[in-house]
Amino acid sequence: MSIALALSTACGGPGSPSWAAEGKKDGGDSMMKVATVTVTPRDLDRQYATSGTLRARRSADLVATQPALVDALLVEEGDRVKEGDVLARLDSRGVALQAAASGVQLKNLERELERLEAAKGVVSREEIDKQAYLVAEARAAVKLQKHQVGLSFVRAPFDGTITKRHVDVGALAGTATPLFAVADVRVLELDLHLPERDAATVKVEAEVDMELVDGTHFSGKIVRRAPVVDATTGTVKFTVRATELPPHAAPGGFARARVLVDSRLAIPSLPRTAVFEIEGAPHVYVIEDGKARRRAVQVGLVGTDALEIVSGVATDDVVVADGNAGITEGMPLAPATADPGPAAGSGS
Repeated sequence: MSIALALSTACGGPGSPSWAAEGKKDGGDSMMKVATVTVTPRDLDRQYATSGTLRARRSADLVATQPALVDALLVEEGDRVKEGDVLARLDSRGVALQAAASGVQLKNLERELERLEAAKGVVSREEIDKQAYLVAEARAAVKLQKHQVGLSFVRAPFDGTITKRHVDVGALAGTATPLFAVADVRVLELDLHLPERDAATVKVEAEVDMELVDGTHFSGKIVRRAPVVDATTGTVKFTVRATELPPHAAPGGFARARVLVDSRLAIPSLPRTAVFEIEGAPHVYVIEDGKARRRAVQVGLVGTDALEIVSGVATDDVVVADGNAGITEGMPLAPATADPGPAAGSGS
């Protein structure tokens, strides 16, 4: 994360210290009173924010395995189904008649085999074996046709919800024509694409904060990490799975996600509002001898409301809380109130 991006929301950001200004005559100078802060140890977290589209953990478009007319539809969009439930019935009269005819033929062949085996002394072994082969072939044909009759019932492949019905009764269902779309909407997933640098610190099982467009928050957990880095984008794909969902979470919905990529304890920090940039370099204003003095600082970890100060100011320096408040170099300043500094642990 560049410093410019990290500090783009510094002015007026959440949790930023307030500032006050009032004119005061002091020896002929107009002195502005401002809120001040000091470098204070606090815990900082850095999170990576991204967004994406929710999808069901499992989904399928169901098609007929053989062309047939749709006889009956037994479910509608929004219906919950169990694995194995019949969703639609196709016209199976043709294959049912073929199966019945094959059954009759099988019985005749079996009777002939029994007759030949009863006459072993008269009939050759070769003729008996030939008849046994015909019986085995007929049995296989009957099994196949019974299986085809069973395919006239379209069944749910897993527990889920019917998300789309594509056909009506009387339509011709073919192997390329979807009948229903079914999805397990009880478990949703989201793909996160993290920069390679940040991906190195994120582990499988890490918690992810997710937010819907209506502001509802819920939690997910990283369940998979891609084994490769995308050479085009320089990112690594992580899959987040959520099992405890708010009422309006659904496949296809937009969601924002935040995942922790770095965390440090009790590091010297200032509010983000105190730091501003000049020609791409971070600076702060400190009050020295009653005047504003611009000072360059080195910034480390950038948190949500605070950032790490590596060098440039000391713990006893009085820093202006809002560096973007129209202050200029050498302006007469005074602290508005005595400030004990931000509380430790409040910068994440």
